[in-house]
Formats: sequence, structure tokens, C-alpha cells
Amino acid sequence: MKAERVEDEVQAGADGAPAADDACHPAKYRQVLQAAGELFLDQGFAGTSMDAVARRAGVSKATIYAYFASKEDLFEAMVSHGKDERFATLYQADLDSLGVEAALSRVAHEFMAVLTSPQSLKTLRVIMAEAGRRPDLAARFYRAGPDRVMAALTDYLTRVAERGELAIEDPRIASQLFFGMIRGDLHLRRMLGLADQPDAAEVARLADAAVAMFLRAHRPAGQ
Repeated sequence: MKAERVEDEVQAGADGAPAADDACHPAKYRQVLQAAGELFLDQGFAGTSMDAVARRAGVSKATIYAYFASKEDLFEAMVSHGKDERFATLYQADLDSLGVEAALSRVAHEFMAVLTSPQSLKTLRVIMAEAGRRPDLAARFYRAGPDRVMAALTDYLTRVAERGELAIEDPRIASQLFFGMIRGDLHLRRMLGLADQPDAAEVARLADAAVAMFLRAHRPAGQ
């Protein structure tokens, strides 16, 4: 990795001015992220080089390094951008304006749809293949994706508990269990290639069952 970085810095110096100019263009940034996403998911992290990303994106390596200090930083940005896109409606939702059941149902349905999507499965498989050799990469993936989603639900459940709408002693643990119920056996079978893409009815049924069970477990006493 260090050797690749030094070589790229030499190339960046040779390319010079285009990188500084390109760094001002959001379109270039999106091109790099799109190209990186395609290559990481098809070739894996180890099999993807910054040279390949530059060629696919149609930019210089100097341009890439104007945005990202390393391939690891590029990968983390790609994961974060993908999560933002796939969870866009959930991130933008005002859960506090909904009833608890409706809010949790929205989270469950959005999360289930993302979890079972081919792109999410490919991303996770890339991470799992590299995690043993590159725990730092696994940590970056967790920070950019799963941890952000977990934190958002934890914050929401904290507010719900403070309002007395649900009886929750530890919102973080409750969030973990909620997402765990949604993943269930289907996610494992999808990861192993033992299950086809579920239809909308199956996804809805599993999400609704998880919400119903969660609400029964945390219903305040006397309700």
C-alpha cells in the first residue's frame, strides 16, 4: 500500500494542475465514487487499484488523491455514499412526527429492503473477504454504514423512552435486538447464496412481524 501511494504521488506530481482544478468539480467526485463502487464490488478491495479507479472514472490519479488520501478512505466514502443513497428516505423521515408503530414499521421496511438488496450483499461479501487481513477496513465499513443506522435508531428509541411511549432500559441494546430480528435467517441464507431475492410480500411480512414482537416486548406496564 505504501509503495502504491508513493508511486501515485509521483504520478500526481507529473499530472499536476488537473488535480487541483478537478478537485473543484462535484461531478468529478461523483464519477470517482461511482467507478470505485463498481470496481470494489466486482473485484474486491485487494483487487481494485487506484489506477483502475482513475481509468474507470476518466480522471487522473492526482484528481482522486485530491479527494481521498488513500484507497481505504475512498472505500469508506463509497460505503458511506451508498448507505446515504439507499437509506435516503429513512434518514430524511421525521420519525417523531409518526406514531411509534408507524415509525418502527418504516425503519423495518426500509432496513429490510436495503439488507436484502444485491448491492448491499456484494458490499458485505467484500468486507467479509477482507476482514481477517484488514480489520481496519472492516472498522471503516462498520463506522460508515451499520453504526450510523444503529445510532439513528438508538437516538429515536431514547426519545421514545423519555416520552414514556415504550419501556426501554437500554436503547442501544434494544436497537441491536430490533435489527437482529429483521435480519433473521433470511439475511444469512442470502449471504450464502441459498435464497433468491425475496418478493415484496415476504419482506413486508418479516418486517411487520419484527415490529409487532418488539412492541410487545417494550409495551409500558398497564398498556
